[in-house]
Amino acid sequence: MRGWLEVRLEIEHPLPVEPVLKRLEDFGHRACLAGDCVRDWLLGRIPEVWEILSSALPGEIAGLFAGAGMEKISINAQDGAVGLRNRHYSCEIISLSGGSREGERDFMGCLEEELSRRDFTVNAIAYSLKDGFVDPFLGRADLENGIICCVGDPNRYFAGNGPAILRAVRTAALLGFRPDARLLQAAIEHRETLAAVPADYVGGELRQIFSGCGDGLAGLVRQTQEILLTILPELIPMVGFQQNNRYHVHDVWQHTLAALEAAGRDEIVRFAVLFHDIGKPYCYTEDGDGTGHFYGHGAVSANIADQVLGRLGFDGEIRAKIAELVKYHDVDFKESHRSMRRWLSRLGPEQMRRLLEVRRCDIWGQNPQLIRERTEEISRFTSILEEVEAEEAHFRVRDLAVSGADLIKIGYTPGRGLGEALRGLAAMVEDGRLHNERVSLLEEASRQLVVDTNICS
Repeated sequence: MRGWLEVRLEIEHPLPVEPVLKRLEDFGHRACLAGDCVRDWLLGRIPEVWEILSSALPGEIAGLFAGAGMEKISINAQDGAVGLRNRHYSCEIISLSGGSREGERDFMGCLEEELSRRDFTVNAIAYSLKDGFVDPFLGRADLENGIICCVGDPNRYFAGNGPAILRAVRTAALLGFRPDARLLQAAIEHRETLAAVPADYVGGELRQIFSGCGDGLAGLVRQTQEILLTILPELIPMVGFQQNNRYHVHDVWQHTLAALEAAGRDEIVRFAVLFHDIGKPYCYTEDGDGTGHFYGHGAVSANIADQVLGRLGFDGEIRAKIAELVKYHDVDFKESHRSMRRWLSRLGPEQMRRLLEVRRCDIWGQNPQLIRERTEEISRFTSILEEVEAEEAHFRVRDLAVSGADLIKIGYTPGRGLGEALRGLAAMVEDGRLHNERVSLLEEASRQLVVDTNICS
């Protein structure tokens, strides 16, 4: 324990569950908020569930709030926790009495023991209307300084506890905090315990880290890279792999971290950036003057990324989107509306914007002397995308001025051939080779029908 403080502070944020605390105290019971909810409340966030510790027994708690405006009252048969819910809040009241009256006589002692079992100091703060803040591990100071520290010895906490290591990184990510030096050192020293953590659990924690972290994701990955490389060993060949190319001044791994610094909050973009060059070590060749090349690394990287994400239990849809961005991240775009229409037809608007974002991040991690020129190129592609969207030039079959019934009337038969004909007309409109006018479309459809008939005869 680093100290014991009971401090009253002027609270800036309203406390929705104050009536619950007050009712418990009015009937002679001790009650206080504890854990994550106190942390979130101090940060100005609204907790999903308010945790309340009380000297009252479960039956007494349920009886106190029966008919007190609660929509639901439940008692967990396993641990005796009482759940209360109304339209304003949801809370869980846990009895510290141990099933007897002993806990009521020494509530503060029980509270101290309970807080000592919490994981991190920022989650080991309590608050009551009577005593104010109870902060034996100086969690509020760590909140103010943006640090994640263990309650007690971090080596004891992480020993044989792989999930706790991931939880520490995830907590830092979601709060935008940095891990304490002692915590980080202990987590790294015990990282071999991560091998026993189920892959889908690892995947779930990674998704929370990559989706929930703010602008500091790249910095957090740098700080915890030994942990990341332990759970994603497929990344290890990138470390120290020199690129020997004028476009790059970093090895593949450092380039990836630099690119990640430029990524926004989109989880799919972030994972695509992490994996976009994972296949480079397997595609490396040198020409006669010693310049390095990575021909086909986009497709190789996409295959590896898909396998890794599958191992981690990512669903098929997000896997496909990430792999698609990785596969096409280094394609040679043509600066034309026609080319952009084709890419929109293949990817769709949202995924196309993601692809341009991945390209921008990739460039950001390259040779600083070339960044300005190459990012201007991305800006031009983005302008073309916006122009094409503004012109509503992205046509689908449903946008055509003719329907399948119109083509049947001129000789087409229902089936695959009819669908292919309609998609072909839509592609010609997209490319600007044909106007979306009924007469023009029917003339082209008739011509194609004659051609196909002659080929088959």
